[in-house]
Amino acid sequence: MPDLPTTKDALMARIGDRWDALQGVVAPLTPEQLERPLGDGWSTKVHLAHVATWERSLLGLLRKQHRGDAMNVPRDLWDGHDTDAINAQVAVAAAGRPLGDVLAESAAVHAEVIAQLESMSQEDLGRPYSDYQPGDAAHNPNPVAGWVHGNTWDHYNEHIEWIASGLRG
Repeated sequence: MPDLPTTKDALMARIGDRWDALQGVVAPLTPEQLERPLGDGWSTKVHLAHVATWERSLLGLLRKQHRGDAMNVPRDLWDGHDTDAINAQVAVAAAGRPLGDVLAESAAVHAEVIAQLESMSQEDLGRPYSDYQPGDAAHNPNPVAGWVHGNTWDHYNEHIEWIASGLRG
């Protein structure tokens, strides 16, 4: 289990800090820089759309909705549990979207995540994943806070590194 903050306030602070760091990497970029493919083949725009899509997955999880539906990923693709295939579909869809739409969605989805988390208690964050996704075949007793971690600050950190590295290279 990752090193999770022990309080909701600390969790929210970590999310805010890392979101601000991601925005700090992206904000100075020109539209051309945001659209230019990086070393991994994705543009910064695609990275931002990818992060927003996985934040939608988190919202689906916390709202007890099908996570693939929340991401606008076909159920058969989601149910195949092939993250690379899911990410490839998300990237192709994002590449064709207008930059302004991606930037607006990124901000809006993040605001939804923050609002959702603010509406939850410390106890809610400690509840098992299966409490939020009871339809999953196998019971998962791990705290849902781990998915918050994986789809917020830890995910931001990954993409900060990829974007920064791609801009340097």
